[in-house]
Amino acid sequence: MLIPKIIHQTWKDNEIPSHFQPFVDSWKNHHPDWEYHLWTDEMNEAFIRENYPDFLDIYRQYPSNIQKVDAIRYFILNKKGGLYVDLDFFCFKNIMPLLEDSDSVFGLEHEEHVVPHQKDFIISNALMASAPQSEFIGEVCKELYRQPLRYEDKNDMVLETTGPFMLTRIYMAQSYSRKQVKIVHSSDLYPLTKTELDGMEGLKTTDQRINQKLSAAYAIHCYWGSWWK
Repeated sequence: MLIPKIIHQTWKDNEIPSHFQPFVDSWKNHHPDWEYHLWTDEMNEAFIRENYPDFLDIYRQYPSNIQKVDAIRYFILNKKGGLYVDLDFFCFKNIMPLLEDSDSVFGLEHEEHVVPHQKDFIISNALMASAPQSEFIGEVCKELYRQPLRYEDKNDMVLETTGPFMLTRIYMAQSYSRKQVKIVHSSDLYPLTKTELDGMEGLKTTDQRINQKLSAAYAIHCYWGSWWK
């Protein structure tokens, strides 16, 4: 496998909220032979300062903290490789079958989430895997140097400058083979919509249709991100 067995996650400090702990444990339990790294805000800035000093001013000037959180994940993958995954992502089984024979692996957002934005598809940045110095992640990092820091609308600003819209735009602008960039169907990583998740208590339900989707998935994003307003 080209992608190193390293799980990267970020939080503002070393005290992960208790409601996230089962999510963190799910990744560790299903990947016992993988390294685990939790990156704090302090560690993130130190990493940029040491490895990408010419990006430090841009990093510090982001008007929204989520832009920093977005940006650091790309630079960590570019330098170290591995799997980046948001804290509100729960793992059901080892995801190595999804990562084989590709330099970079990403998942598509659920189709229903795409409709309001009038796009053909959206590549999420909530879970990403990459070999160090992969071509695609390198292009993403280069784009971060060129993006405007501010938009009128906060949500658009994040999505377009550091988030999934930027990621999707870069992918669509180039021609990548499946060996270079693998795009995983939403059913594997984003099997439920936010509306479906909001109607559940935890990840348990008596709805057989939803249970079938969950049993087929490798993991699920629960959309707890506090930045989205």
